[in-house]
Amino acid sequence: MQTTEKLLREENISSSFHASPHFAFYRISSSGVPVYTNQTFLRMLGFNSFEEMMEAFNKEESFRENFSAHKYQEHFFKINNTEGVESKWRNKNGRAVYVNEYVQKGYESIDGSVYYDCIAEDVTEKKIVDELISDVIGRDYAIIKALPDVLFILSEDGKFTDFKAGNNSEFPISPSYIIGKKIWDIFPHSIAEQLQQMIKESYTSGVLKTYDFKMLNREAEKHYEARIVKSHKNEVLMLLRDVTNQKQNEIQILKIAEDLKQINDTKDKFVSIIAHDVRTPIIALIGYAEILADDIDDLQKSEIKEFASSIVEISKQTIGLLTNLLEWSRLQTGRIEFHPAPVNAYSISENTMSLLTSNAEQKNISLINNLEKETFVFADENMMQSIFNNLVTNAIKFTNRNGQITLSSSRFNDMVRFAVKDNGVGMNDKQKSMLFEINKSFTTPGTTNEKGSGLGMILCKDFIEKHGGEIWVESNSGKGSEFFFTIPAISKQNTTVSNKV
Repeated sequence: MQTTEKLLREENISSSFHASPHFAFYRISSSGVPVYTNQTFLRMLGFNSFEEMMEAFNKEESFRENFSAHKYQEHFFKINNTEGVESKWRNKNGRAVYVNEYVQKGYESIDGSVYYDCIAEDVTEKKIVDELISDVIGRDYAIIKALPDVLFILSEDGKFTDFKAGNNSEFPISPSYIIGKKIWDIFPHSIAEQLQQMIKESYTSGVLKTYDFKMLNREAEKHYEARIVKSHKNEVLMLLRDVTNQKQNEIQILKIAEDLKQINDTKDKFVSIIAHDVRTPIIALIGYAEILADDIDDLQKSEIKEFASSIVEISKQTIGLLTNLLEWSRLQTGRIEFHPAPVNAYSISENTMSLLTSNAEQKNISLINNLEKETFVFADENMMQSIFNNLVTNAIKFTNRNGQITLSSSRFNDMVRFAVKDNGVGMNDKQKSMLFEINKSFTTPGTTNEKGSGLGMILCKDFIEKHGGEIWVESNSGKGSEFFFTIPAISKQNTTVSNKV
């Protein structure tokens, strides 16, 4: 249990899901074994602790059926993470609990273990009301008047014959006004048209019909759910419930589910980089080091120099990757410091040029800085440095020998637009579409087989968006690329910054 809780904390999702008093959250393995639940989930099923629930899980087959592995696989592929699926559960005492479940598939570790993250909303009350409406067919509808909803009795042609508003209802129209009027007199035309159609269908078939709609109530937009069914008196019952809070909860659940998917995509990318992009260069370093350790007496000086140069180059690439990985991890978990202030972008870009000159010289690439010397922006200096470093490093990687890379900038209203242009290999439309997506990111070898993870572009995008800017690329295969990004501008007279390069 401690290991599971640690994993959940590391994923930085506890604040969104596990402390929520409104949504039941639980994680289940692919074999149908619960590995974590929040307190809301335990309360919904009548348990005081996870251990107490697991005791019931291990002893009672009827309770264990709640966590059918096949059900989660079926739910995941059926709903595609966009809508819930209603399930019937049994609580601690064997009573039925109806829930609407949202299922997200994830991967627990490098070995590919599968689990499912689930958000459950208790809809037992709604289910009971639905069943009560169905049961009332053929009986006097007086039983339903105790419900805290708005009840209409209508004729087949949509004329109101009775009306009752529940004690907690905020429906803005009085009974005396409604009786004797038709549905078209009370509701907006588009809503009345749909309700009339439902009334006719229910009157003909006797089947319960449900219709959700939005309507202004005291200048506030409210969501309503109308449930319509024929009664034994050749009338139609229409139960109207304010489901505004429920709809807001559903929107929040979908947002949480999307956040959870993003977290899983981020974690998968992180694991992939550690498993491959970090591991591969380390293996290469070990290989070169073993050759030097075992055969140094038999090697020529030129061979030793070649191996040493390879070790240096691989080490530099690995350090760059680890730096990006650390910054990205801190950004994703909200632990990175963000201190925007007036800074001189030209000075920062010159730092990048100085840092990467040796890399460019190895391919005889010209680095040209056309930024004006007094280009001031309101930015976090460390993030700004990382953006320039990553974009120029990327340009060097994909530019052929004897190529050229140019930095420039221009002012657009309250933003400065920067550009990093190369005359390298360029990209096709498919590659451009995947460039800044965490779950679609790709990487290809550079023009001299340089390696990379694709993480630098994602890091640039996150840093730029944190400043309120944008990043995009214009590129054609074989004709080079030009990356653009925007950062808030600031006038020279409002700055107090160092111009030191």
